[in-house]
Amino acid sequence: MFINEKGSSVRITLVRHGKPIASSNPRVTAVGFAKWVRAYNRSLVCSDSLPPQELQEKFHNSYTFSSDLNRSIHSAEICLGKGANVVLGDLREMDIPRLKLPFSMTVNTWLVIARLCWLLRISANSESYKVGRKRIITAVDLIIAKAFEYKDVAIFGHGISNRLIAKELRRRGWTVKFASKGFWGQTELINITNNSS
Repeated sequence: MFINEKGSSVRITLVRHGKPIASSNPRVTAVGFAKWVRAYNRSLVCSDSLPPQELQEKFHNSYTFSSDLNRSIHSAEICLGKGANVVLGDLREMDIPRLKLPFSMTVNTWLVIARLCWLLRISANSESYKVGRKRIITAVDLIIAKAFEYKDVAIFGHGISNRLIAKELRRRGWTVKFASKGFWGQTELINITNNSS
């Protein structure tokens, strides 16, 4: 971990959840995709999706957060052997626009198109990019406060929300030490200043 000028180490690790039971890629219509999203958001993690041993050992003394979606709550329990210190709704994944397109596609194709629309500010009655980013910034304020209090914070979250958190942390002067992708992927950031601004 980074040692700042005051001699204290400050680390934030963003962890993506394990593989959900409902993770699949069938060909579906718009209605089928909406049902898939609802099932995914209710899903727990597969019994054979386990975090690396080093990840489990890493957070023995960490202050921990989890999003309020089942797959993140369950991932924290699997990795920590207990629930996260705080379950925070602001850490949940960005909403997926419900697109009413008149044909069927694989779930992965629906996800790509929906995310592109979301990035283009087409939210289709779901949470907009602006609103999503605002709640992430609110979460980052709390995360940084806890990081400076406990020196080591872990967040069990999601792919896109974790990327937005990392982006906001970098904007505030934190730097990425390393990052990995996929289920149980992690992004570790370290503090390079003496304050949280």
